[in-house]
Amino acid sequence: MPPSQLRPILMYHSISRSPHDCFGVCTSPERFEAHMRHLKRCGVRGVSMRQLLRATSLGEAKSLVGLTFDDGYKDFLHNALPVLERFNFSATLFSLGSIPRENYWDYRYNPDLQLKLLEAEDLREIVARGIEVGSHGMDHVDLTCMAPEVLKKDLSDSRQVLSKLVGEEIEGFCYPYGSVDSMVVQAVRRAGYSYACSIEIQVKRNTFDLPRIPIGDRDGFLRFALKLKYYSQWRTATKILQRASAWRT
Repeated sequence: MPPSQLRPILMYHSISRSPHDCFGVCTSPERFEAHMRHLKRCGVRGVSMRQLLRATSLGEAKSLVGLTFDDGYKDFLHNALPVLERFNFSATLFSLGSIPRENYWDYRYNPDLQLKLLEAEDLREIVARGIEVGSHGMDHVDLTCMAPEVLKKDLSDSRQVLSKLVGEEIEGFCYPYGSVDSMVVQAVRRAGYSYACSIEIQVKRNTFDLPRIPIGDRDGFLRFALKLKYYSQWRTATKILQRASAWRT
């Protein structure tokens, strides 16, 4: 199924506030709830990638949008999940197979941005509450820099570890940093995943490099609405958003 047939897929990270967030990782709980309320008012339901892909294959995805959360921040459990449940939404959360305690890949460059990640029992809880868990690799490393055998092991190990941990098959993968090339796409497919999410980079233009729309705290009502409207022309939307950079509501 080509990505052009899909509804928009939104990419969040941490649902929290941080005065040290120079990477745009955090979306405040209030902003996130406003985004979800906007979807609901528009008659759109946020769903997991698993649900979105299956609905698309049946021609039933017209009123759906994919919701994804990268890295597996602990605040998802307390700040995002209750909002999703209130609106009868679901989502996909991409976790690291090593189940680290904090986002070390961010704070090695910004020591003030230390955020807690979901632990094993947390992941089991969110799955029990209807959230799909996918793999984000073992250790949040750029996969395009890995040797083939190391890459193969990373993809296989993270899938097996997470499947055993949450008690269900891990179908989806998310490329750390959005970095992907042809070798990585083929390795993900061979590792047994059903789909994979990128950000803007597309290599094969199929379900193994699905583009997503980055969403953050700067996305007030107008920016958020524009991103949804122009999801199929992301570069066009980016240019429009640059001109509308002062619009923060």
